[in-house]
Amino acid sequence: MQYCPKCKVNIRGRKECCPLCQGQLRQIDGEPEAPFPTLKKKKISNITLFKMVTFIFIASEIIFETINIQTEKIYPVFGIMMLGFLVAWITFITTMYLRNNLIKVITFEVVVAIIVDVYVDIKTGPHGWSVMWMVPSTLFGLAIATIITAKVLKLRLDEYILYLVLDLFMALSQIIFIRNGMNTFTWPAVAVIMVYLILIAALIIFRFSDLKRAAQKMFNL
Repeated sequence: MQYCPKCKVNIRGRKECCPLCQGQLRQIDGEPEAPFPTLKKKKISNITLFKMVTFIFIASEIIFETINIQTEKIYPVFGIMMLGFLVAWITFITTMYLRNNLIKVITFEVVVAIIVDVYVDIKTGPHGWSVMWMVPSTLFGLAIATIITAKVLKLRLDEYILYLVLDLFMALSQIIFIRNGMNTFTWPAVAVIMVYLILIAALIIFRFSDLKRAAQKMFNL
């Protein structure tokens, strides 16, 4: 590296004189810093990671379905494993693209978990364990997780109140299982519905302005 004392510039390579003033150059050690900061390139981009995970998921589904067909579907475990890979893929994609909204990720994954558990329950019985115990406990835990996450992230009520309303509708959907006779022990489901109704009633009475503001923001009213 060479330096021109008159122009006060660093010059790369080996020059006989300064290309600006034709003055004498001085030899220095090291390389000059880049005029702009160099951004580190990601080793794997999001789209590449998405393609890799999707390929693994599709390849796994093809393998399990091939085995399932060849064994004439006498082993239900392969169907459950295929469903498990589907859930894992959905969870990964959701987490990757909704990672800036943790409450949305939690809510979406709870919905997926409920659908999968009810499906497995029906396919393996049905025994009713999912709608009698798993769904109510999951929805109750969802309310607690939503509130705790909002407090930790210091969110305003209008930023997450609509998720609680959505949770209420999911809780009320348990009435379907009660009416069709799939849920024969209704206490947990009814208790969760009661808790959500009380929570939403309190929000409407005491924090209606937040609910209205959240609705206006979502629907651009």
